[in-house]
Amino acid sequence: MTDAISHNLAVRHAVARLIAKYFLLHLREEMLKTDAVIYEDYPNIPVRDITHKLVRRVRDEFHIPDDEPLPTENLFKRWTEINGKWAYEEFGLFGYNQIYIFRILDLRDGTPESQQRYFDTMRQRFDHFDYEKQGFTVSFFLNSESAMRELMREVVRKDLPDMGEMGDYLVLKQSGAVQTAMYEYFEGVLKTALAENVRLLNRILPEQVASELQRNGYVEPVYFTDAAVIFTDFEGFSRSTEHFSPAEVIRRLDTYFSEYDRIVAKYGLEKIKTIGDSYMAVAGVPDLHDNPVGAACDAALEVCEASQRISETLAPHGWNVRIGIHTGPLIAGVIGKQKFAYDVWGATVNFASRMESSSAPGRINVSADVHAEVERYYLWEARGPLPVKNLGTAEMFFLLGKKG
Repeated sequence: MTDAISHNLAVRHAVARLIAKYFLLHLREEMLKTDAVIYEDYPNIPVRDITHKLVRRVRDEFHIPDDEPLPTENLFKRWTEINGKWAYEEFGLFGYNQIYIFRILDLRDGTPESQQRYFDTMRQRFDHFDYEKQGFTVSFFLNSESAMRELMREVVRKDLPDMGEMGDYLVLKQSGAVQTAMYEYFEGVLKTALAENVRLLNRILPEQVASELQRNGYVEPVYFTDAAVIFTDFEGFSRSTEHFSPAEVIRRLDTYFSEYDRIVAKYGLEKIKTIGDSYMAVAGVPDLHDNPVGAACDAALEVCEASQRISETLAPHGWNVRIGIHTGPLIAGVIGKQKFAYDVWGATVNFASRMESSSAPGRINVSADVHAEVERYYLWEARGPLPVKNLGTAEMFFLLGKKG
């Protein structure tokens, strides 16, 4: 072993042992804190027992006998004062202590393995911090690291004057690596959070609408001249649910609506929302459709078939679906600031709802506009002019199936 390497190891061991003694002083003070402080963030963990074992490990690792005097200045108390976020006596540092032991071990050993153990422990602890409760931010962690580094440099220069320059370098080098690891960790957390936000946003909003919201912070309402709106509900839903528990009602609705989701996606429709037992979807919004009325009719026929199939499996307590369709212009956009919702408005939407309420169990009721547009492709039952709530009378047709 060369003299330079031997000297470097000696400095490492001396610096690490010195910091370990300051750490032991802090751990002794930690054990004097009240249970309310010690267990506040770790009520189900034997913090005192673990801290006792940590003290023993530090003494064994750095060969510090019980009767060896410790420093009189509490480095960690000064550190909390610099942070200014809490009073030392009123806050337990259990999580930080579990990281710090690996810091001084890495300072002593200086190997890729010791650094990896240190950083792995740091990341694991970061994963379990309650950032919202404790008010932790990225800048707090980085500033805290800078404060601890400067305190360590100060005591190394004061207590190890003959090794000050080399000891200073070791502390600075380690701290630089720590801050890089912190940057990388929080950058990863941010990327993961952003990806999750995008994923959730895309599940709530149509993809292009979500992209516009991310890009601009708002979504411009769009007027669509050619759309087809489907509404469904279940006959006697409120009355029938009196016989089921809330969980059973939700389970049954999910069975029906999950199948509806699959069907509307198959035919290129956009699910807009569910309200109670009502399900709403639109063809031609937000993506233009070359045949929105045909797509809505095809989807409605399959929804009707799927509903009958599901109801048979739930007999005698299955639900009978009613479906209504209308076509025409409408406005689509996003409402809400805290919770976003993509919705559609206009006379077309209101009239489609009337078609559904004027339908019959197991039937698909459509307006004259729908019938006129796709009459030659489907089978129909004319119903004649019927009253429409608040809108007088209107021609209606039951959609029976496709021709051929």
